[in-house]
Amino acid sequence: MPLISRTFIKAGMAFFVLSLVTGLITEINLAAPPAMGPVFWHMLMVGWITQIIFGVSIWMFPGRNRKEGLKAQKWGWLTFIFLNGGLLLRVISEPAVTISTSEIWRIVLTGSALLQLLAAITYLIEMWPRIISKKQQRKKRARSKKQDA
Repeated sequence: MPLISRTFIKAGMAFFVLSLVTGLITEINLAAPPAMGPVFWHMLMVGWITQIIFGVSIWMFPGRNRKEGLKAQKWGWLTFIFLNGGLLLRVISEPAVTISTSEIWRIVLTGSALLQLLAAITYLIEMWPRIISKKQQRKKRARSKKQDA
């Protein structure tokens, strides 16, 4: 299993535990701000489920390049950084928007959504070549061999 897949799965499991703790705190009202419900769902659905799906799909679909490393798997690593960066900003800013009247938290919340959108785009860039049909892949290889010769 590639390092990028293991990293997604480990981060997903960490967010699973964090979401359960957040849900527990929210249910028993231990000093939980009102916006902890959406934070719980974001950590559960994006932090856990989405990251597990991303990690397993990157592992299961054969990649363009089997080499490990940041350069060889740049789109996967960018997806990881954007997804987790956006999620962490959301976890911080969503409760702050309900507590504070400062406009900065709305800007941070918007930035978190943009980072998550970038994560979706980079994931599609990473995965699209992996899921094109075998026939198309063979045609591409044949064309590249003709160009090399």
